[in-house]
Amino acid sequence: MTPERFEVIIRGVIEIWDIECKTEFLDSPLGCLLWMTGDKVSISHEVTSFGNVWRIVGLDGRERVHPSLGSMLNSLSRILRPDQPNARVIFAR
Repeated sequence: MTPERFEVIIRGVIEIWDIECKTEFLDSPLGCLLWMTGDKVSISHEVTSFGNVWRIVGLDGRERVHPSLGSMLNSLSRILRPDQPNARVIFAR
């Protein structure tokens, strides 16, 4: 995962989900902070010896760990849009 691709993914879901927040992207480790009215959500990605690891620290301070982009986006959707039904996200190139 390149920093550019990571940023495209995060900016894309923020726009699609119509989330009002300030984003702060970090290069090491690869991640970002989403700032919303004093609260923040942290998202990070790393490649380990056993595969990809996505981490989200939500508004409640709880860390959620995911093995894939799809499961991370599902979890992020539940944090940022708790009143919305779960939806599938499909990325095409």
